[in-house]
Amino acid sequence: MKTYRFTLKLNSAFGTPLVGDSLFGQICWEIVHQFGENKLTELLDGYTNQRPFLVVSDAFPNGYLPLPCLPSKYWVTGKETDRKVLKKKQWISLEERKQAVENWQTFAKAEKDLFEKIVANQPHNTLDRQTNTTGEGQFAPYSTSQIWYSPNTQLDLYCVIDESRLSISDLKQLLNNIGQLGFGRDASIGLGRFEIENVEPFEANLSATYNAYLTLANCAPQGLDLHKDYCFYQLTTRFGRHGDIKALSENPFKKPIILAKAGAVFTPHQWQARLFLGNGLSGISKAQPNAVHQGYAPIIPIHIDLARLG
Repeated sequence: MKTYRFTLKLNSAFGTPLVGDSLFGQICWEIVHQFGENKLTELLDGYTNQRPFLVVSDAFPNGYLPLPCLPSKYWVTGKETDRKVLKKKQWISLEERKQAVENWQTFAKAEKDLFEKIVANQPHNTLDRQTNTTGEGQFAPYSTSQIWYSPNTQLDLYCVIDESRLSISDLKQLLNNIGQLGFGRDASIGLGRFEIENVEPFEANLSATYNAYLTLANCAPQGLDLHKDYCFYQLTTRFGRHGDIKALSENPFKKPIILAKAGAVFTPHQWQARLFLGNGLSGISKAQPNAVHQGYAPIIPIHIDLARLG
């Protein structure tokens, strides 16, 4: 497998954050439309047994990675000591990650330093054609949130791909299609539009001795022989729902899933070089028993000083 970095230019507001597990699901639907359901079935063979054909990261600010989720005592104390300010410093540049990890917080940036992002409510109305007005029940006005980025914002997406099963050119075409049609909620009214500005192989290896993994998407790390005393993460509960035509079915909702957020640090008992970490999840839907959820995450190898953790 090989890791590629896609640089995306955002062309609209988004109704759904660009997170890896959601985007993986939409890519699967796009594979069905582009190549047929049999192709997707073939690609998903072995998916729940550590044989993913594709692992997709969350989208990050161009040139930056998430700051690892490590205890505050791990970081070297810098000039800034305000905990509220430090909490917002979430991003470390690709260049500065060559520094020792304990120094990363000193170089980290807050999101507002990189681009402007506003979450705003968008009102919607549904008219009763008998009265030509809104009303109650299904005709009651409502609002949904939209994520607006500053003009020309670029985000990076990391994809680990098995090119013997899906070519990089096919993946680029699939993402192009999604970018034109729209990603996530309210794509049909213009949200979630993006275009690919650049694609390049991404080599994470640097001249260092590694002992841990930094995740770039939500993941399910169970059963992977990890050292629990040196694993650090925040949890998120994904209340998923089916996309495409299944979104219009009687039961579009999936079972809730608890995952570790992007930016988690996992330390194995025995180090091995790898490009992704996690598990492919099945049994997530009564309406579609063969559905899977991406519990894998692309990873960046890092070295953490275990002595600093006590």
